[in-house]
Amino acid sequence: MSTVATDAIRKTVLVDFAPAEAFELFTNRIAAWWPVGTHSYGGEAVTDVVLEPRIRGRLYEISEAGEQDWGRVLAWEPPNRFVLDWQIGEAAGTEVEVRFSPEGPGSRIELEHRGFSGSEPRERYAGGWDVVLAAFVEQATTGP
Repeated sequence: MSTVATDAIRKTVLVDFAPAEAFELFTNRIAAWWPVGTHSYGGEAVTDVVLEPRIRGRLYEISEAGEQDWGRVLAWEPPNRFVLDWQIGEAAGTEVEVRFSPEGPGSRIELEHRGFSGSEPRERYAGGWDVVLAAFVEQATTGP
């Protein structure tokens, strides 16, 4: 049996932060904006989301039930990019790369989720990343 790789998911958003500020919000302050109610294992019970800022660092959620891994850092190049080995469900073993670059007075954030071996999980993630990135943009626009 052979598997056929499907196209990567590519999403782009713009924020009115310099790349270093956008990178910091996306990584160090991920718990402030990640929509855990809909995009986590523990839902509303999640009390924190942590992205350890180093190669082989973990991305994980914390709830009363304990810790649940979401991914591992494969590349860490602040404030330009980071890459994760995604470890969730049917998308386990895929990669998520997020790049930050200047765009006018703010930043362009480009997310690429690649390595899918079937269209079904890819399609679910394509819509899911829209929700996640909308929450990031909202926090960048209205948050402290």
